[in-house]
Amino acid sequence: MINNPANIGFGCVSLTRQPSLRKALDLLAVAFDGGITHFDTAPVYGSGYSEKILGRFIHGRREKVTITTKCGLGSAASSAIPPGLALPLNALKRRWKAPPSPPAGIELPIALSFRTIDEDYVRAALTASLGNLQTSYIDFYLLHEALPAFLTPGALSFLREQQKNGVIRQLGIAAAYVNLPELKKEDVAGWDVLQYENGIHYPSGPILKQFNDKTHFYHSALKFLRTLPEQKYTATDWAGILLNLGVKSNPAGKVLFATTRVNTVRDNLKAYARYGDLTFLELNNILHAVC
Repeated sequence: MINNPANIGFGCVSLTRQPSLRKALDLLAVAFDGGITHFDTAPVYGSGYSEKILGRFIHGRREKVTITTKCGLGSAASSAIPPGLALPLNALKRRWKAPPSPPAGIELPIALSFRTIDEDYVRAALTASLGNLQTSYIDFYLLHEALPAFLTPGALSFLREQQKNGVIRQLGIAAAYVNLPELKKEDVAGWDVLQYENGIHYPSGPILKQFNDKTHFYHSALKFLRTLPEQKYTATDWAGILLNLGVKSNPAGKVLFATTRVNTVRDNLKAYARYGDLTFLELNNILHAVC
């Protein structure tokens, strides 16, 4: 049976939507206490504050967790306002700002356009992330919505040097799944991890077989959870089913979910354990009976 919370990762994209630093740290603590030891962040998540909050949390726990962060999107600069002040200020701003309109229908990702990522940018981004996370190394350092071809030779050389020196443990690519099938083996030679969407409405399953020498991290497994009917299974049940489907199809990798609610973390992990005895085929049959 494959049903270890260590196969589940927590996405820190919405950490900065917490009204206070204490609430954000509590959310991470609930995930960690539930058995999750992998945390995914990026500099563009909350303009660097997601990294800073995670950095606070992992103090004293660094050897017990693994961290993914990324480079390639947004500015490499970081705000000097401390998280304890920034989160309440952001909460106040949200009270006076109209919420964004939900997208019409199901929006699927589109292919990336080429952009250049140079050495100066990558060097500054890595330095900022190490400082934000209060760590001397990054477990998984991924190109964020970018491909290796976007890197200048100097940028690639710098990343390889940092990996050789142990500052970066593994290098990877975090890009929408639609970009990956067109890549050749030589395009991703020397890259350890591929991170992309997987779940209902995302036909990304063949990527696992196409690049079977890589470690695969799935995200957005629960993104369309609310589109599933709740006659027989609740939304929480579906979360457990979908997380198990992801893990059992990809036992050597990670399946990520994100939430702003402490109770949702607990409920998802309980549901994950509840459906852990079912086989991949049984779980898949449940899903396809309603899809």
